[in-house]
Amino acid sequence: VDLGAAPGGWTWQLVNRNMFVTAVDNGPMHKDLMESGQVDHRTEDAFTYKPAKPVDMLVCDVVEKPSQVTDLMARWAINRWSSILIFNLKLPMKQRFAEVESCLQQLENALHEAGLNYKLEAKHLYHDREEITVYLELG
Repeated sequence: VDLGAAPGGWTWQLVNRNMFVTAVDNGPMHKDLMESGQVDHRTEDAFTYKPAKPVDMLVCDVVEKPSQVTDLMARWAINRWSSILIFNLKLPMKQRFAEVESCLQQLENALHEAGLNYKLEAKHLYHDREEITVYLELG
């Protein structure tokens, strides 16, 4: 599943690795991706979408406040809708480090309260200066 998929950056990466993708976004997907036959575009809100059954992987590039994206990822993890989650947190102009620390602590608190074992990593990629990429794998 790709939440916040349009126009298709993450979806393109997954399709090029021979994966089938449920792309969730109210916006339009790139025509070439739709012609691949590997993309099911759901014109829905990423915050209300729920998969019919657990999925192999979730990627999320929703443009929203980092704390709201963190809440969304915690809900996906706690409900075990996916055991691998890769998502971006868009950084505010001020207090970036504090915001990242707060979001990661918020996520860890939720996972701990749910009794989940997990691996959590966050990296500020060179070309993504305005966001941080987070990898969460449930045990």
